[in-house]
Amino acid sequence: MAETRRQYRAAALGFGLFVVLCGIAGYALHATSSTEFCMSCHEMTPYRKELRFSSHAKDKDGKEIGCPQCHLPLGAGPRFLAVKMYSGIKDFAVHHWSKPAGLNRAQAQAAARRFVDDANCLACHQDLSRNAKNDAPVSAYGRLAHDAYLGKNGAAKRNCAGCHINLAHLPPFDRRLAVNATFTARLLQEEGKE
Repeated sequence: MAETRRQYRAAALGFGLFVVLCGIAGYALHATSSTEFCMSCHEMTPYRKELRFSSHAKDKDGKEIGCPQCHLPLGAGPRFLAVKMYSGIKDFAVHHWSKPAGLNRAQAQAAARRFVDDANCLACHQDLSRNAKNDAPVSAYGRLAHDAYLGKNGAAKRNCAGCHINLAHLPPFDRRLAVNATFTARLLQEEGKE
């Protein structure tokens, strides 16, 4: 009888510890998946500034877009956890052991685009036949590209961020591109005020 009670106590203690650890892990995941947490590292400041002046500063509901809205997969599950762990380890290593000021953004840009999940884009841009403001159809070129993306006329070789570059962040070397003229003007105007 005493042995059974010990087993129940051990099982209850083990279950209680499991619940507490799950709670701590859940809280840590939530806390480290916020824009505030991302901005706690000084090397992220230019990205926030760029986002403020981009066409993607606010979502379809007029709310400010935060880092997780684009850079973490929607929902929770194995893919979310894998991306979260990889990004966290990478960002921790860059912050503590490299020189963020010397970061080659041209090199990092291609890798970063792989971590913008199409599902995140499609959460706001559901009708790919309409422009971003949803007030007119996309251009003929845009229609062909979106049809390829949807598999209607071949297969697209890129994800959303692979074609739609510099929508939220604009490194200095891409400011010269004509397609970025409005974004560049907003950034330069702000830099002139600083």
